Amino acid sequence: MSLVLFILWSKSSQAQQIHTLSLKEAWEQANDNYPGLHERKYLIEEFKIRKKEAQSQALPQVQLQAQSSFGTLNGSAGAFFPVPGVFNVSGSNAILNPDLNNVYNTFGSVLVDWTIFEFGRQRSAVEAAQYQVQAAESGYQATGLSLQSKVTRLYIDILYNRANLQWAQANAIRLNNIREVTTSLARAGIKPGADTSLAASSFLQATANQQEWLGKLNASKINFTEVVPVQSFNLSENGFLKSDIQHLKTDSVPITHPYLKVINDQISYEQTQETLITKEAFPSLSVLGGLSTRGNSINPDGSMTPGLTSGFSNYANNYLIGLGLSWNISGIYTSSLGKRRVKQTIKGVQAKYDMQKLQMETALSSVNSRINQQRIQLIQNRLAEQESRKAYDLYLVRYEGGLISLTELLQIQSFLQIAEKEFIEAQQVLWNLLITQAEVSGNFNYLATQFN
Repeated sequence: MSLVLFILWSKSSQAQQIHTLSLKEAWEQANDNYPGLHERKYLIEEFKIRKKEAQSQALPQVQLQAQSSFGTLNGSAGAFFPVPGVFNVSGSNAILNPDLNNVYNTFGSVLVDWTIFEFGRQRSAVEAAQYQVQAAESGYQATGLSLQSKVTRLYIDILYNRANLQWAQANAIRLNNIREVTTSLARAGIKPGADTSLAASSFLQATANQQEWLGKLNASKINFTEVVPVQSFNLSENGFLKSDIQHLKTDSVPITHPYLKVINDQISYEQTQETLITKEAFPSLSVLGGLSTRGNSINPDGSMTPGLTSGFSNYANNYLIGLGLSWNISGIYTSSLGKRRVKQTIKGVQAKYDMQKLQMETALSSVNSRINQQRIQLIQNRLAEQESRKAYDLYLVRYEGGLISLTELLQIQSFLQIAEKEFIEAQQVLWNLLITQAEVSGNFNYLATQFN
């Protein structure tokens, strides 16, 4: 009775799951909701903005200042450095009116500094920013491919645990049938009463095994919701247990594979950085221009106008235009060090690319070889299961006729149980190999057609 109730409960719970989720739908939901992929998407937008920032450096730099002040008028002739890179020379220190100690002042200026030639540094900076955008996009694709592989493995894991639960249920049904036959034979005096206890023990062990696989199935569904946020779903009954799976052999890893492209974009970025550092040793040419106006409370005759607004009088307006050459002489040495450093970085990233490509090509060759052997093993496991089932049916008839003992029948049933389990395990191994092949080759189309 407990077995019947368990099976009815299982079927009832399956009936409540309204939507059959295909593998392709699972990928789409993961792409739309997985936070790790959103992080990569935001990173792309960040580097696009950084590229615009690099492009904006080609625009003229305009600075505006305006001030109103009050202070002393004392001064002296001489020269000094007010800030690094600028020096000032003052003129005569003759005072027009010795009685004037404090005055009001106003000042405003607009300065334009437009770098018109810098040996392609700005263009190289924009190019480097573009490679950062490409690297971010490649990183997004690589994360998407890794997520696709993870979703597929979790999807297959649910099917695997469900197949094992169905296997455990089928095993329990057979043992329950044996228990009922044994009870009937014992009552008829054909078999000893002890056989009923042995049959009951085997049946109880089978029902306990069902609970184990039910727990694993529920756990695998919970793990699946980490990447696919669905609460109620069902997976197709067909697809997992197949013995005629085709092997689509892939001979090489494409150079456009996201796992390789993300490293290749990093190489391109570092090469652009090398060019940029080389150009740091050269000067830059700028167009400079400025407008200024200043006023104070000192009149042309030396008298002072009192009041806070007196600083907004006696204006003197000026303009200044010219060309400026800026050259960091020490940059000739520091850029050579930077160039040597970047060269080593490029070599390291190139070695990383070569290692990644070698590992992927080796993994692809290995998995292709294993898939061939696993397909053969799967066919043999299926044949072994079929033969074991035939043998079990024959021995069950012999047991019902009192021709063999219960231990012999249970042994045959155990052979069938093992054959069914080995077929499930071989199937799981093959699907995982196909997932690895799809990830390394970057093509999940075949798997999408198997679980639609």
